[in-house]
This record gives sequence, structure tokens and C-alpha cells, in this order.
Amino acid sequence: MKPSTRIKVTLKAAITVDGKIATRLGHSKWITGDAARQKSHQLRHENDAILVGINTVLKDDPELTVRGIEGGRSPARVVLDSKACIPEQSRIFHNDGVPVIIITGNQAPSRSWPELEKLNIFVAPTKTPDVLWIMAKLKKLGVKSLLVEGGSLIHASFLKSNCVDQLAFILAPKIIGGQAALSWCGDLKVENVNDACQLDIISITPLGDDWFISAKLK
Repeated sequence: MKPSTRIKVTLKAAITVDGKIATRLGHSKWITGDAARQKSHQLRHENDAILVGINTVLKDDPELTVRGIEGGRSPARVVLDSKACIPEQSRIFHNDGVPVIIITGNQAPSRSWPELEKLNIFVAPTKTPDVLWIMAKLKKLGVKSLLVEGGSLIHASFLKSNCVDQLAFILAPKIIGGQAALSWCGDLKVENVNDACQLDIISITPLGDDWFISAKLK
């Protein structure tokens, strides 16, 4: 892959109308319906790489592949794993020829990794990898477009770094409620409503019983 001049970042979340991505017990399958999940795979197909945090891997063990899309191409799989604790049997290590990129912190213990043809391990110069440092590394690999699928802390980190170009919300007509249920975005340190992130809604499209909302930061 040739180096790009800039990475386009799309932040994607499947949420209830009260902004939750899981119950207080961590149950999240399935918040959205079949049509919405198909849209998620289309978004993956349209991007060079997909990024999640280690908590998403430990809880859901996702494949991060493209399924059900004619001619679909799976993006490179990127996991932010500060402590290098991802299990070796995780499904992202499926040896299908798609690049797998693990990014750890500088205090992560040394360990052995699965023997994959396209496995890249990057160690950040800090305990917790900085988003802009991550973007620079992915840029050197030739990544031109990145789909960030979370979780909550990862979404907040990317928003605070001011590198999100587009937001893609799949909104389910459901209410989970409760402060202990996980929201799609972590703490942004907003103390005044006037300082909240402002969005421009680009489009709202029905997807079965759900809605796909495309937006950009003002």
C-alpha cells in the first residue's frame, strides 16, 4: 500500500435512543436488526482498516470481517491493547491474509504472538497509545480510511483528538436506561452544555426498524 496524505476517520456506533451500547451487565446482542448489521458490514467494506479497543475484543470476540456483501473486502484489523493482554485464540487472529495490527503501550509485558503472515505489533512510546501517534503509524502502512467501532473509551479518545471526519450512528428504537448501562462515548470532560460537541446531521435513512444517521462535527 502506498502512503496516503491523510486518513479519513469514521466513528461508528450502534445505539439505543438513550445512547446505550450495552446493558449494565454488558449484554449488547443485538441492539439493531438485520438491515442495520448489513449496513455495518458495508461500512467495513468501504474502509481500509477497522479499529477497536481491547475491551471490545475481550467482551465480544469479534471477527471484524466483511460478510454478506457481494465482492466485499475485509479491512485491516487494528486493536488498541495497551497491556498486550489479547488472548491468542481471539477470532481477529484468523489467518485469512488480512493484515492484523496490535498496538500496545510501552509498559506492556513481552509475550509471544500468533504466527500470522500479516501481523504487525507496534509499541507506543507511552503507557497508553496516543491517537495521533496511532494515526501516524497507520498512515505509514498506507491506510487511507479508518472505521472506528469503539468501544466507549476509544470513541471518546478519537473525539478528543479532533481527528474524526464523520460519525455513523445506527439508532435502534429501544431504551435501556440506567446510569450503569454503557454509553457509546466515554467522558469528554464537558462541564458546560455550550462546550459539547456540535454535530451537523447529513442524512437520516431508515434501515428496517432502525435508523442510520450520518453526521459531521461542526
